[in-house]
Amino acid sequence: MLLRLAGELLIFCALGLATGCGSTPTTSAAAPGFTFAKLRLPTTDMEGQPLPIGRLATVYFFAGPECPILRAYAPEVGRFVPRDADRGIAWIMVFPEFDISADLVKNFERDYALPIPAIIDSKQEIACMMGAATIPSVVVIDAAGTVLYKGRIDNRYQSLGVSYGPPTKRDLAEVLDAIALANPIAPYATPAIGCVLPPCLK
Repeated sequence: MLLRLAGELLIFCALGLATGCGSTPTTSAAAPGFTFAKLRLPTTDMEGQPLPIGRLATVYFFAGPECPILRAYAPEVGRFVPRDADRGIAWIMVFPEFDISADLVKNFERDYALPIPAIIDSKQEIACMMGAATIPSVVVIDAAGTVLYKGRIDNRYQSLGVSYGPPTKRDLAEVLDAIALANPIAPYATPAIGCVLPPCLK
């Protein structure tokens, strides 16, 4: 399985598609501790329906159907979502690729059983606003609009296409558990490994 995933990733990179591959470039946008004005955050999904806002926090999950590392994480994300809904934490998927379509998103959600409200961000406006530069990655925002965490799901991938088996640091799960238990969190960020989005325009 790991060899197949690594092979898919190398092929994907070699094709020179819209996204690159590697770890998250340095970005100053929406650093941990930054607070968004509520009006700047998206409010409707790709079908015009109101997006959920978690009572405690909202996870913005940056995704792309063709990214092998994203597909590897999809089952785990599928387990997060229903559990977090009961804890006052909402999930929103953001697809920041110029050639993405609603049909591709729906097919991906169906194939991986991810019935999560989705946003198509073909101009990468949301990704750039939140400072998300890699697929997959997450930005966790509390009810006040403050960025508590930004980066990887866990440390399963140590470098491009290389997994060392089960993760030893489950960053996102630890952050969400702390939020659910009302434990204090010092906002922080981690590097994400995956398919890199084009640089944001100045």
